[in-house]
Amino acid sequence: MRVGIVGGGQLARMMAEEASALGIEIVLLAEAETDGAVAFVHEVRYGSAHDPVALRALAEEVDVVTFDHELVNLEALHELENQGHRIFPSPEALLFAVDKAAMRRLCTTHDLPAPAFVLLSPGDVVDINELGVTLGWPLVLKAARGGYDGRGVFIVEDAAGADQVIKDLFAAGISVVAEERASILRELAALVVRRPSGELLAWPAMETAQVDGVCREVLLPGTVEPAIAAQALEVARSVAEAIGLVGVMAVELFETPEGIVVNELALRPHNSGHWTQDGAITSQFANHLRAVLDLPLGRTEMTTPAVASVNVFGGPEGSEPLLAGLNDALRVPGAQIHLYGKATRPMRKLGHVNLTGEDASLVRRLAWEAAIALGTPLPSEIEEHIR
Repeated sequence: MRVGIVGGGQLARMMAEEASALGIEIVLLAEAETDGAVAFVHEVRYGSAHDPVALRALAEEVDVVTFDHELVNLEALHELENQGHRIFPSPEALLFAVDKAAMRRLCTTHDLPAPAFVLLSPGDVVDINELGVTLGWPLVLKAARGGYDGRGVFIVEDAAGADQVIKDLFAAGISVVAEERASILRELAALVVRRPSGELLAWPAMETAQVDGVCREVLLPGTVEPAIAAQALEVARSVAEAIGLVGVMAVELFETPEGIVVNELALRPHNSGHWTQDGAITSQFANHLRAVLDLPLGRTEMTTPAVASVNVFGGPEGSEPLLAGLNDALRVPGAQIHLYGKATRPMRKLGHVNLTGEDASLVRRLAWEAAIALGTPLPSEIEEHIR
């Protein structure tokens, strides 16, 4: 079994780690020898995820192509699929992760909970004041394509700010999703996996914490009420069936006073699911590979009452190198450390720490203790909850 992965980052690296246990050969399309997954795979091809020639060369050498990220050439993938190559998730499904406007249309078509929104395209005549009346101030403007980890998302306070952002994005040929700013009680994520034959499983819903648009921690069970968690999983299952998902998908959601709303989709293993490596019967990476190869899926139940997963980030300029704190991090009882082999720079995602146990508060505190030992800055928004 040969799986081609487009992209050479940490997700591809962790897929490769799981692939070795099943005798699956990974062929990687990476951009550089320094990409984190390069040293862990069977074969490497170098090229861009936007290059039709590179994508074709990969597809011709493997049984199925899958993805480390969604910044890909959908048109080239459509052509490969039409020629009989297996692409999972399909280009049709990937569109809803690549294009936020398409995702919002999906919410409308399938009656999925979403914030109030307006879609804007270059060439549209936009009445900014009317937009403010419809959605309220401040409002959220999102680049329909190209944004991730908070990039391409703008919170604007007034008409002047909105006008400038929209003009800048239109000038770059980018459509805009304008949304009401949700009143967020909690952020959560629902993780599901589906294979071509239709088998679909879900991991327990997770509470997440985003700081400056970047996920800093994932907690299970967190403080999410069971009814809200069940609703989140039902929404994720509905999305998976609607788009014909194959592989793992994360649905990022907000809990608001009116209920949950869909924020974004990721059609690949996702940061919110890293805890599954140490806290679930089957990890998201193992099940993603099983799904794209149409193999029976592994069980998704937690193996422990509580899990915390904390991302490791580079500290400020002049901080100690990441590995300088490894001894101290490994001394934290129960800490499972996963590093991505990246060079350290401020606020670059370098790895994550998983910790499991009986006491949710203790698990969270110890996970942060290990991450801090590795140089991770502690956000003030989280510090008050773990000290």
